Amino acid sequence: MKNIFIFRTVRVVIVLALAVMIAILLITLRPKAKRITPEKTGILVETLPAKAQDLNMIIETYGTVKPREILKFVAEVRGKIVKIHPSFKEGGFIKKGAVLIKIDPRTYQLEVERRRVQIDQIEAEFKHLQQEIKNFEASILIAKSDVTLAQADFFRLKELMGRKVVAQTTLDKAEQRYLASLERQQRLENQMALTGPLKEKLNAQRNMARVLLDQAKLDLERTIILAPFDAWVLEKAVEVGLHVKSEQYLGGIYSAGAFDVEVRIPVKDLKWLPPDLGPGLMPEAEIYFGSLNNFPPWKGHLARMLAKMDERTRTLPMIIEISESAASVENSGVLHLKPGMFVTVKIKGEKVKQVFVLPRHVVHNGDVVYIEQDNHLKIKPVNVLRRFKESVFVDKGLVDGDLVISSPLSGATNGMKVRLKSEDRSQKAEDI
Repeated sequence: MKNIFIFRTVRVVIVLALAVMIAILLITLRPKAKRITPEKTGILVETLPAKAQDLNMIIETYGTVKPREILKFVAEVRGKIVKIHPSFKEGGFIKKGAVLIKIDPRTYQLEVERRRVQIDQIEAEFKHLQQEIKNFEASILIAKSDVTLAQADFFRLKELMGRKVVAQTTLDKAEQRYLASLERQQRLENQMALTGPLKEKLNAQRNMARVLLDQAKLDLERTIILAPFDAWVLEKAVEVGLHVKSEQYLGGIYSAGAFDVEVRIPVKDLKWLPPDLGPGLMPEAEIYFGSLNNFPPWKGHLARMLAKMDERTRTLPMIIEISESAASVENSGVLHLKPGMFVTVKIKGEKVKQVFVLPRHVVHNGDVVYIEQDNHLKIKPVNVLRRFKESVFVDKGLVDGDLVISSPLSGATNGMKVRLKSEDRSQKAEDI
């Protein structure tokens, strides 16, 4: 047993000795490390090329679509509704000139005929009077001749009476005949004089009858309600068979394809409107519903400014007119404008020349940008013309081809070394 223990101990010692020798050999034969100084290559950055362009400033605002023309119908005559257009229901489309509602016209047709008969009667009376006037004129001429003869006979007999040729009774009879002819003439002239007021009375009656006929015709026309323009139906308030009274509400429509949007422009954006606003010079606008990419925009234009500024928001209200017929072909088959839509309006403002459009984050505090130049960073001050949403418009401080650093940098200093990504370097080579 003792010999076995000694043998195992010797074997362990030998293994340990070999391991120590191998370790010493590896340490002795290992290659010596060379000291390498790291090369300063600069911070890796992304850039975007600056390029000046001429563009119109966009004034973006919001508003609610309203119909330009809303028409609410009320009954102008009473009666029973006998017809309603099949599309006269909420959301229905009606073409211009279509019969929307028809009230039973028979009573009003009879009234028109009655007024016509009344005019015919007055016309007959008028003709009768004209004939009487002619008769009176003829009778007066005869009466005047009779007076002339009776007068001549009377004066002749009077002269003979002075000569004692005729008797007094003969002269008296001649005088009576003369006076009777004068009375007949006077009576006819009085009757003739009365025809003037009678003629005026008949004229007035005829004119009144014509007015009443026009009123009857108008009431007959009012039994039919026509669509004055292409329209969408807002509301229907009656049904066929219903008896309606005058002034009773029947329903409402609004003009298709003619809408307004009231928008409010902040004071700071007013300077971007064209300076020469006037008839025919109003800027164009695009109207978007929902997300800007969901539907093609409708076309419109700035129509007018309202009379005063909003005292609460200090904005200037303006009206944008939209014509749905001007919508893009794709959009016209997808979605129609509807009252109540909340829309985004982009007004085409004044044109600015040679302006650089940069992402907002590349313009740093103090209105400076970082430029890559010969693998070094250069800080350039710029003049910010406008900040709009996520973009900044710069009109001074940059030139075409400047590589604006878009990567976020902390502690950037003028002249610090930077290096470009491979695609930015390729772009720079192409630009050169």
